Amino acid sequence: MTVREKYDIDRHDERLKTLRLLTKLLAFFYFSYTLVDIYLLPDITLRSLLLRGCVMLPLTFFLFAYYNRPVSIRRKELAAVLVITLSAVVWCAILLGSENERVLSYFYAGLVFLMVLTIVLTPPFEQSLYSSLFVFACLYSSIWFLSGSTSFYVINHLSLGVPVLVLTLMANYRFSAESLRLYLENVSVEQLREELAARNAELERISHIDPLTGLTNRRGLARYADDLQQHPNAQHCIAAILIDVDHFKAFNDFYGHSEGDNCLRDVANAIRDACRPDDVVCRFGGEEFLILRSDNSSHTRHALALAEEIRVKVMELAIPHQPTQEMRVTISVGVCVAALGTDTELSPLIKAADTALYEAKREGRNRVRVNNQPDNDAHHLSTLSVSNINTAL
Repeated sequence: MTVREKYDIDRHDERLKTLRLLTKLLAFFYFSYTLVDIYLLPDITLRSLLLRGCVMLPLTFFLFAYYNRPVSIRRKELAAVLVITLSAVVWCAILLGSENERVLSYFYAGLVFLMVLTIVLTPPFEQSLYSSLFVFACLYSSIWFLSGSTSFYVINHLSLGVPVLVLTLMANYRFSAESLRLYLENVSVEQLREELAARNAELERISHIDPLTGLTNRRGLARYADDLQQHPNAQHCIAAILIDVDHFKAFNDFYGHSEGDNCLRDVANAIRDACRPDDVVCRFGGEEFLILRSDNSSHTRHALALAEEIRVKVMELAIPHQPTQEMRVTISVGVCVAALGTDTELSPLIKAADTALYEAKREGRNRVRVNNQPDNDAHHLSTLSVSNINTAL
């Protein structure tokens, strides 16, 4: 689709509304000038009534009907241009039937048709150009047959007609070019606005994503915590599952940091595969991961089952880890589950999961431990702020 075609489609309704209004006004002026014909040139009264009423009036109704058809705006504008062009021919035919000497003065009004086809109707430039040239040729072909016409009169008429033709065409061209330029500017601005909005949305998204693992980062976790605080549900439970890769420093020292990054990515993928889409899975520290699950099914047994599934998935990755007894990468997991209410903080829940995690490490690693005693006297969770999360470890 060309720019012009897109411009015509996007501006169809606006241009059609203007076209309808202009057509009504032009029709009113054209038919009201029947009275001018009769007043100035009484000898053409019948001729004017017949040609205007029997030829142009049906065409005007046809033109309004054509506006309702599902065709392009350029075709509708072309139809208007053709009707106006024909109205100029009819007007010339009317005046050619007069023998009144005032017909020479009245004939100057024919230049109005040139202005209508260029700066009033403002059709596309090519339509304006061809129709104006046709009307110009019609006027100056008819002028020789007017009663009392002389070469001197024709030259005087041309001295006004040529500038009107040229200047109105220049005005139409400038208007057409300016309209298209403004449209392109608006399109460019709108495209830039959409692109900027998309980039801002993408920046907002990646600002909550850990670049190495693709999991949620601390900032994304804080946003989740804020949402959870604004919509607490005492009927729900929240489970915190804290995961740590065993002997990860030794892994980095033995295999190098590049392989360490690959290891973290593989572990992150295993964790993501085990979780539900609505779980919050984040990279909580260097080799630590946190899972938050909030619903009415997050009882301790469900959280333990998820933690054990993740532990097994990581072992099944069989990532070599020579410095350890298992000879492959394993994880330790701490779990804590509590009711979600409105009178305590999230940090005790994470600290309780952290306590369970260190208990798993003390017992030999590669295991899951649970601790459902958050480090305060409350039994519900509510104040979920960035500072609470950042101080959880």
